[in-house]
Amino acid sequence: MDKRKHRRAQSVASQRLAVLQTLGKLPAVIRARHLHPDAASIVRALRQRGRRVWPLHRRGANLGYAVELDRTFPTTAAAQSTWNAGEPVFLPGMLGASPTQFAAPIQTCLRMFDRLRAGDRFVDELQRRLDDDQNLRYGGSKVDRTDPREVERVFVDAEVQGQVVANDLWAKLAWIANAENDRSLRIRFSAGKDQIEAWMQATDLTAGWVDQYAQRAFPECGAILGCRRLRDLLAILIPRPHRLSERILYNNAPGGGAVFHHDAEPGQLGVCFCQLEGHTAWLSLSKRRLAKLLVRTHFVKTMTAAMAALDQNDDAALVRWLNRDATFTAHLAAHGALFVLQAGDTILLPSHGIDEVAWHSVVALGQRPSLAHSYGLFPRQPDYAMAASGNDE
Repeated sequence: MDKRKHRRAQSVASQRLAVLQTLGKLPAVIRARHLHPDAASIVRALRQRGRRVWPLHRRGANLGYAVELDRTFPTTAAAQSTWNAGEPVFLPGMLGASPTQFAAPIQTCLRMFDRLRAGDRFVDELQRRLDDDQNLRYGGSKVDRTDPREVERVFVDAEVQGQVVANDLWAKLAWIANAENDRSLRIRFSAGKDQIEAWMQATDLTAGWVDQYAQRAFPECGAILGCRRLRDLLAILIPRPHRLSERILYNNAPGGGAVFHHDAEPGQLGVCFCQLEGHTAWLSLSKRRLAKLLVRTHFVKTMTAAMAALDQNDDAALVRWLNRDATFTAHLAAHGALFVLQAGDTILLPSHGIDEVAWHSVVALGQRPSLAHSYGLFPRQPDYAMAASGNDE
C-alpha cells in the first residue's frame, strides 16, 4: 500500500473509531488514570519512574490522584464527532508557543492576583493598565454586599470621537467559591445587571466593547485570540460566524476549583477554556453519559430520574456524590472523563441545549495559583467589532 492510500485508510479508521466511541460502543480514550486516596505507595513508585501524578484535593475533599496518560492531539474528524455528541474536546498543546510568547503579561497577571488576594484594590490595578486608553473611560466601582463572593466591580464606558457608544461595561473580581479554605479568584467581563442576566440581551456592539475591555486590560488574551490553529478548528466545529465573549480570567489556588456544573445558557454555543500557566484537573462528560453513570453506580434507578436530578442539582447527597466522593471520581476517570491540563492546553465544552451539554468540574493542581482564560462561544452578529475578536476576518 502506498503512503497516500495508507494515510487515507488511517483517516477512515480514526473517523470510524471516533463515531463508535461517540455512540458508546467503544470505551472513551483514557487521558488520565485515577488512583484511590490510599494508593500512596503506588504514587511513590510511579513518581520514581518519572510519571506525573497529581493529588486531587478541593476544599477539603480528597478525590484521590490523577496520573497523566495520553496527550495525543485528536484528528479533526474525532474532534468534530466528539463536539457534536456534547462531549468535551481535549486539545493538548493547542496554543503552541503562545504561553511562552506572552510570558511577560502572564507573569504580570499572576503577580496582580497575588496583590489582590493580599488586599490591593482592583480599581487601582485597572486604572494603571488602562490609564492611556483612547476609548475606555472610568465609570466607577462598587461592591455588591448581597454577594459574599464579590470583591469589587469596575465600570467603564466606551467612547468614540467623544460619543459614548457602549456603557456600563464591567470587570468583576470575585472569589470562585464561598469558602475560607479556597483562595481562588476570577475576573469576569460583562455588561449590564448580571442579577437579571442583562448580558443575554446586550447587542453584539456592546459585547464587542466588553471583549475589548478584557483584551486591552489583559494583553495575554492574544495567546488565545491569535491562535490560528484554534480559530480554524472552531470554524469547523461552529460553521457560522461566532465570537469569543463573556471572558473570564481564572486564578485557581491550591485546594480550589469548581464543582460540577454546565453552561447551557440561552444563545451560548459552548465554552473555550485555555490554560496559560500551571495545571488544572478536569472531570467532564456529556450530561447523558453523566446520567448513565449515576444509574450504573446505583445512585438512581433510571435515566429519567438521573436527568431530573441533574436538572435540579439541589440534592445534598447528589452534590456530595458528584463532587466529594473518590469512588465516583474513579468511575468518571474509568469512562474517559478525567483530563489534566497544562500551560498551552485547551478544552472545548459544547452546549447544544440543556440535555446536550458538557458538564464539568475543576480541581486546582500544584503548589501555586495558576492562570487560565475561559471564553463563551456565541453566534456573531454584523455589529460586533472585529477588533475585539483578535482576528483579521
